[in-house]
Amino acid sequence: MQNHQDFDVALSKYKIAAQFLPESTSLWNNIGMCFFEKKKYIAAISCLKRANYLSPFDWKTLYNLGLVHLSTKQFASAFHFLSAAVNLQPTSARTYMLLA
Repeated sequence: MQNHQDFDVALSKYKIAAQFLPESTSLWNNIGMCFFEKKKYIAAISCLKRANYLSPFDWKTLYNLGLVHLSTKQFASAFHFLSAAVNLQPTSARTYMLLA
């Protein structure tokens, strides 16, 4: 669903899943990215920060937080999250690309 650009359906299914898996980092990461694609940046950051709270060393969540902050022109916050992602996953070229 998320891959087919049907974010409303994906969000409705993720919300049901969140009732049963409230501690799932990947679930909150996916919910955050659905909100990001719908251009609901505050909700996206909130969900991604919850994912980051649950798993602070998950570089994908940090990358996504950096991406959302870049989109909202919050460059200092974007740098913070992207540099943390680079430290955890130094072979990720796409993270370096966003830092440039």
